Amino acid sequence: MARREERYQECDGDDRFVVVAAQYRYDGPSGAALRHYGEAARADGWRPRDGAGSGTAPSCFAKSSGGTTAYLQVEGPEHGLFHVSLVADAAQWC
Repeated sequence: MARREERYQECDGDDRFVVVAAQYRYDGPSGAALRHYGEAARADGWRPRDGAGSGTAPSCFAKSSGGTTAYLQVEGPEHGLFHVSLVADAAQWC
């Protein structure tokens, strides 16, 4: 089970990007957490951008939404924390 430790969001008016991210503490094996995120992302229509077919779990996914491409990235673990972020072009959102 993962527990959210921190969460933030930002709308960068200069670069026109929206960023939403959270850190989660996961006490189990890191491979299980990465597989979970990968399966959940694919089930929601996200396409792997790296690691596809290489035997490793992808950490970056892409999905079209509202006329732009959004990117979902899972990083970690570092000190038992996974960092999950969503970045998209904010031209229509800010």
